[in-house]
Amino acid sequence: MKKFKYLAMVSLAALGMTSCGDFGDTNIDPEHLNEGNVPYEMIFSNAQHQALGSDWDMWRTGSIYAAQWTQQLSSIDWWDWYGRYEWSDGYSASFWDTFSSDRGAMRDVTTCYDLWKDTEGRELDYNIARVMRIYAFAKMSDLYGDIPYSQAGRPALYSYPVYDTQEDIYKSMLAELDEAQANLGSGTATMGEHDLYFQGDAAKWKKFANSLMLRLAMRLVKVDAATAKTYAAKALANGVQTSIDDNVKLDHAGGVTTNDSAEPFAKIHAHEDREFYVATTLVDMLKATNDPRLGLICAVVPTQDGKQYTDIQKNSAGTWTEADYGDMSFAAQRGMPVGGYNNNSASQYFVGQVDADFQNADFLANYGAYISSPNRATYCDPTGPTFIVTYAQTCFLLAEAAQRGYISGSAESYYNKGVTAAFEQFEQFPAYAYALAALNADATVGIAGGTLAQYAAAYLAANPFNSSKALEQINTQYYITTFGDPHEVFANWRRSGYPELTPAPMAALDAACATDGSIPRRFRYPSSEAQINATNYNAAVSNMGGDTFGTRVWWDAK
Repeated sequence: MKKFKYLAMVSLAALGMTSCGDFGDTNIDPEHLNEGNVPYEMIFSNAQHQALGSDWDMWRTGSIYAAQWTQQLSSIDWWDWYGRYEWSDGYSASFWDTFSSDRGAMRDVTTCYDLWKDTEGRELDYNIARVMRIYAFAKMSDLYGDIPYSQAGRPALYSYPVYDTQEDIYKSMLAELDEAQANLGSGTATMGEHDLYFQGDAAKWKKFANSLMLRLAMRLVKVDAATAKTYAAKALANGVQTSIDDNVKLDHAGGVTTNDSAEPFAKIHAHEDREFYVATTLVDMLKATNDPRLGLICAVVPTQDGKQYTDIQKNSAGTWTEADYGDMSFAAQRGMPVGGYNNNSASQYFVGQVDADFQNADFLANYGAYISSPNRATYCDPTGPTFIVTYAQTCFLLAEAAQRGYISGSAESYYNKGVTAAFEQFEQFPAYAYALAALNADATVGIAGGTLAQYAAAYLAANPFNSSKALEQINTQYYITTFGDPHEVFANWRRSGYPELTPAPMAALDAACATDGSIPRRFRYPSSEAQINATNYNAAVSNMGGDTFGTRVWWDAK
């Protein structure tokens, strides 16, 4: 994890380099950072890290916004405003920082992409950079719509980059992924261990490229079914992930919440912001099917002040004790009401109007002792992995592609493999054995000495694939297994329409609600773009039909 300590420094080095003009200078200044003395491999490492979101933007666009919009998390104290769809420029625009500033993932990956493109001996590195760049820009475009793409990440050349249309971006990304994967057969890239995902393993990156191609292809089902079908079939034929060993993830072994080495989602919920609870929508969904993953996803844990659960920093050892893990039992889990409610008994938004227990003064003062929070042995572990593209997600997308007739094969078979992988994926959390032991001892859903595969088989036996509800089942499972990645949950929910969510009731009462009361469909651009890059910003807004929370991105057709 020592490598992460240098990432911010290297990113700033990249900023300095890209602000200086010519990369072809023959005279190298040893006293200043430049192309002759900066390790570009570490710049690539920084891009891999920051493209996933730091705690800054994962907190704002992820937990405060996307996770509340999709009803996986709920806050009734600090962030209830945003559960009613109020707009904050800084929060909505926070992920935009990955274009530049000290988090400049797009700039850093583009720097490596351009440098390695025609460099002998760097063929694998270049094609890996192509895949990474597409992942980063696809994430940005899914959040905002039309964005700078063809000119982005090159500030020395384009001070005011044009916004490419999302349609053009997607068609370019799909074609480039197909080219990149064709050049990623086997071998190890020169960057080696500086590749934080696969240590330069070209075969793993090939599967990543094709699984990402499948994801992007399936984004288009509502707007361009022909292209979706073409590239879904290409992805499968080229070779997608085949087991959880192929999961694309960033591990955070040894990560701590006092710096940028921790898993971002976990850092927020272990330390930075302990007022988010798991929403009733998700808890009730899992309880309805006796899903044993409930206790792997959430737990009822000790509280610091009755309302905030305990801060990991209060533990001098920097790790959870047995008591800190809390109660993972199925029966104990209880979701926080969703809908923009708050804990102010005098407010028109008071949560007591939908949950009578909050009308009890003692319960209201100590609700953290009764409501589920993210599980500290899995999604709330700062040393845990950030999942990027997983085998379970890929199987569910293949199941949908088969159901739609895009590819051959059985939708049911792909679905069953996806559910199994979604269960088995929990073993990739460092402390999963603790959670599994608690599950095995559970009085409601436990299996004595059970394995994750056995739980998956039992779940499938009790909840078999139903072809008449295939799209709903598939995408509901995608929603569950993607917990911890609010951006992807938000994207796939908009694409698929599942699970069916009811807009926040309190939004209709809030004069500051930034929609017509419906769930937002995208993030707004930073307001600064209207001044700094006005011509290109205005062209994008005109093309998209607006710049509001209610404006739909191209692939999110009604």
